[in-house]
Amino acid sequence: MSSFPLFFLAGGLTLANAEEPADAEADVPDSSDPSHESEAAEASSEPEPAPVVDAFLSETLPNGLKVSILADPDLPVVATQLWVQVGSAHEADAEAGFAHLFEHLMFGDTTTYAGEDYARHHTVNGGSENAYTSFDNTVYISQIRPGAHDQVLVYEADRMVNLVLDQDNLDNEKKIVTEELRLRTENDPFSRLLGPALETLFGDHPYSRSPVGTKEDIDGADLELVRKFYEGYYHPANMHLVVVGPVVVDSVMQRVSELFGEVDKERLTPPEVPSLTSLETGGRRVLKEDIPPMKVAALVYYGPTRRHADYWAWKVMTEMLAGGEVDHFREELVTKQGKALDGGALAEELAAGSLLGFGSVSLPFRSKGKAFKILHGVEDVMSEGDWLTADSLETVRRRLLQDELRRSYYAASMADALGTAYAWQGDDSLALQGSAEAIDSVSLEQVGAAWKTYVDEAQPIELFIKRGKPDRVPEELPTTEAAADGGEA
Repeated sequence: MSSFPLFFLAGGLTLANAEEPADAEADVPDSSDPSHESEAAEASSEPEPAPVVDAFLSETLPNGLKVSILADPDLPVVATQLWVQVGSAHEADAEAGFAHLFEHLMFGDTTTYAGEDYARHHTVNGGSENAYTSFDNTVYISQIRPGAHDQVLVYEADRMVNLVLDQDNLDNEKKIVTEELRLRTENDPFSRLLGPALETLFGDHPYSRSPVGTKEDIDGADLELVRKFYEGYYHPANMHLVVVGPVVVDSVMQRVSELFGEVDKERLTPPEVPSLTSLETGGRRVLKEDIPPMKVAALVYYGPTRRHADYWAWKVMTEMLAGGEVDHFREELVTKQGKALDGGALAEELAAGSLLGFGSVSLPFRSKGKAFKILHGVEDVMSEGDWLTADSLETVRRRLLQDELRRSYYAASMADALGTAYAWQGDDSLALQGSAEAIDSVSLEQVGAAWKTYVDEAQPIELFIKRGKPDRVPEELPTTEAAADGGEA
């Protein structure tokens, strides 16, 4: 965790590719056995499996299920990801916490299989499985040796329609999720700030709802509403199945059609999530929590989506500021000026937009006005553009291109790239086209223009966190010249 907890739940899963284990003590037929020749002749009459060749297939089944299959004979495992295009941002008030709850429920019993069968299948075949919930999606992840992959598709298709949802099952998962929230959220003061911070930053925007939900949300989950959520949102037309690895594309597609093609429900269409750049910005908010004796100040800006023409200039800019070993904002704030204990820049990216934050950590005697005056002063220094150099731009270009190249060596990384490209940009093939041309075309002038548009000429949200009894409603203060010069602690 960053030492200045700016604002954001960073969700992510890194899965390491596992080498397929070699067959142990394989039976070798005795060439002296007279039956061997007949067995060999019989075996030779069976069709050999089709060779794995590089190929990509992107199709949509008649029931709406989007399917992406990327065959790569050089990969040792098969990664399967089922992207449900429903996250916390799509929940109604009565459904708060449901996306996270289903991340757990989907690993339970179905009418066909016991809940532990899915995990056991991965364990005995040297694989791994998991899931995560975000603002925009709920994603179910599998990695397994090629010979065991077909059964993963069987399990995925089965739990899409045959999940057991009764009161006992729901109550059990409620206990598990609420205990997880108690351990990970209630037991950590910075994690407790997540919900209020999201409400402060996003207001009425759907991103104001935390992906993990709250204990109150989970405790209040109604069985009938849970069933409605499952039947409506876990519909094929709200899902994207991604398969990457040493597979035969046509064979996998045929199997997917057999297993998923007949799945049909009464679909609920997830509501649209507005762009972050459409939100009003500005204003100062104060949050209190039982944190260590210090004060945290942050300036938060909204940026474009991946679909926007400014995206790559913004991406390169945020990488120059916060993506490498040198944090230019921290260098100016802490190292050169010595005006904070710690601080720096932090960038995050979501489907509906991006965020860039500049933060500082100070001793408890510093006032709000003084803290923000210092942050804005450092920002003014940054606006002079000394960090905008040709060497820095080239370093970022190389790092972004290296990241893109590296992911091609990992099945899970490529599956994630395909899923993200479709969920955020509406086109899975963009993950394969590469971004080299777009990255190389970004100039220093474009990066400077992005800074001017999204930072210099924008009004940030000023967020101040201090020690104290938490308020149910964040304290909101006007940003005035007088407040900037001092003000209460």
